[in-house]
Amino acid sequence: MNKFYFSAFVASSLMMSVSSYAEMSQWSLGIAAAYSPAVYKDTPSNRTVIPLIGYEGDHLFLRGFSAGYRLFPMRSQQNVIFRLMYDPRTLKPEDSDNAQIRLLDKRSSTVLGGASYQLLTPVGMFETSVGTDVADTHNGLYAELAWRFPMRFGSWGVTPSIGYSYNSDKLNNHLYGVSKEEADRSGLSEFEAKWDGQYFVGAAAYWNIVDTFRLIGNVRYTNLEGKLESSPIIDGGVNTTVMIGLSYSF
Repeated sequence: MNKFYFSAFVASSLMMSVSSYAEMSQWSLGIAAAYSPAVYKDTPSNRTVIPLIGYEGDHLFLRGFSAGYRLFPMRSQQNVIFRLMYDPRTLKPEDSDNAQIRLLDKRSSTVLGGASYQLLTPVGMFETSVGTDVADTHNGLYAELAWRFPMRFGSWGVTPSIGYSYNSDKLNNHLYGVSKEEADRSGLSEFEAKWDGQYFVGAAAYWNIVDTFRLIGNVRYTNLEGKLESSPIIDGGVNTTVMIGLSYSF
């Protein structure tokens, strides 16, 4: 995972933390710091500090590197959401100290488009999403099912979440595969990824220091499923990201 991808992931995740408790037509600005171990072999761990910007309207929202439009007003019991997001996941072979990894092809960033269905219930929010690459980078598909349960306690709150993401073979090969040409060139084993996914568990939290300043945090644990963790270009199938930030809402 390069630094720019990590920064984008931090921005999107922390803006999700802010949006869980945002009021309608609310802008937010802030700064965040985060850490995650490396994904690809012999690449540096990810440490970054980045600015945050977001907007939550009744229908339109902007969250860092993503934007969306709700078909129904915010906090409707059911909603359909159309999303567009920049997906900067990429492998830059020159970032690795591993001689074999340095001989692989670069994995480029892309733009993902999709739609989600949300259902608010007394036991939390259920969301299912589908989407695809709209920039003709890998033309992969993805689907996700997630549960979140926002809990408020006066000036602070926490939202635990759990879910499962399922990716097509094209998307997984873009991220984890090793083609025959790459294997011949690098000496790594050829690896063809299939349709597979990952589980994730996380929690987002906030604390209102004053009315407009909010301390926010997020922790997310992911675990690749099936044969994906056997890819010869990654360190392992388990990853934990920890983030903390400060935001100003107006």
